[in-house]
Amino acid sequence: MRKLIFAAAAAAILTTPLSAQTMSSSGRTYKDGTTKGASSARREQERAEARIPHCAKRLGTIAIVEPDKQWWKDLNLGSPEAILKIFVQQSGCFGLVNRGASMQSRAMERALADQGELQRGSNLGKGQVKAADYFLQPDIVSSNKNSGGGGFGGVLGGIGRRMGGFGAIAGAVAGGINMKKGEANVTLSVVNARTTEEEALVQGYARKTDISFGGGAGGFGGGVFGGAAGGGYQDTEIGQVIVLAYLDAYTKLVTQLGGLPDNASAAAPRAQ
Repeated sequence: MRKLIFAAAAAAILTTPLSAQTMSSSGRTYKDGTTKGASSARREQERAEARIPHCAKRLGTIAIVEPDKQWWKDLNLGSPEAILKIFVQQSGCFGLVNRGASMQSRAMERALADQGELQRGSNLGKGQVKAADYFLQPDIVSSNKNSGGGGFGGVLGGIGRRMGGFGAIAGAVAGGINMKKGEANVTLSVVNARTTEEEALVQGYARKTDISFGGGAGGFGGGVFGGAAGGGYQDTEIGQVIVLAYLDAYTKLVTQLGGLPDNASAAAPRAQ
């Protein structure tokens, strides 16, 4: 069985402990790679970015799909798709194909082409869309509330009875997201687009104590995670915790994908 080469990922995951304050020889960064003089929030973000795994080669193309229940709306957050796009693009493990608004825009261009409205030589037509080899779906999981968040249950399938104020949020994300404790349990699944076989299902976890900064000005600024801006993940405490939970899940996911074929199209049964 072919194995995924991710030596760079292993090196990135083994980060220097947060307590390290030794200066590098350059005098501009600490030995953990964080910037000298940067705020604690910025340095924490740099550490998180350094943990994004890297693959030596691509394993095909992947499309991010939303789960049936859009749980993030109960937290006033945007879709986690923006977070996962960052991980996929930075890791180099997959090519990323868009099946959302960009696909709809292309359909409009195709319609214009079919109507003869586009300029001659536009070269837009059939047979040009790249296939998705896999689908990546983010979700949250239900945890055992009596164990302090230590155990995992099944995937959260529905939203409980809605209440007013904070209770509505707490009830909506019971188990998967704990607002009071500032912790998140998430899942990532990879499904083969041709066979619909689930190639991997992993869980990720993060809590408030995993980060040394909260919301507002102490949130994710620029850099890699700045790409998640606009969805509430960069400037809210629970949003930042969710980002790190998905990073934990994605890192685990990469280590489980060694059995994927070099060519997903050729490995699948011939289409009829």
